[in-house]
Amino acid sequence: MSYSTKKFVMIRAGDLFSAGRQGGVIGALFRGRRGCIGVTARHIMRLAGTRDLAIGDVRGVVVADWEAFDLVYFRVPRCEPTDLAEPQLGPARLASALREKDCSISDVGNLLAVVLGHADLPGPGESGTPLYQDGKVVGILSSVNLNSGKGTAISSRVVVKGAEGLI
Repeated sequence: MSYSTKKFVMIRAGDLFSAGRQGGVIGALFRGRRGCIGVTARHIMRLAGTRDLAIGDVRGVVVADWEAFDLVYFRVPRCEPTDLAEPQLGPARLASALREKDCSISDVGNLLAVVLGHADLPGPGESGTPLYQDGKVVGILSSVNLNSGKGTAISSRVVVKGAEGLI
């Protein structure tokens, strides 16, 4: 008698995904009515030219996007829901399966100004990286200005608002 011991790995914020020839990072996940809803930076999917993505052997499909805030929402069958919080001025950390980087939030609103410094800036493939404070996601990295050493993140408040009709 043969038994299959396929291990199910929970998808979580900070995991990497691929879409076409592009890649990025999952910013946050919510438990939805039919599976889970994930969110990441929209420009990755636009450049990929597809609505399909893969996280390891798990497939997902885009179900909504919010162009004004560079967000895209996708459905996956399982996840570890993300703890979210309101951002505060001060120390923060960008963290993904690629790496972690200390930073600081210098302006709070729908968009967050993130001071990264000029050393070891996030690069291609790191869009969507969750921004943490006190162990909770407060934003999702959208862009980086190489000249100023600052980045822009989308506030968790905006991320949740965009997911409301999907969860």
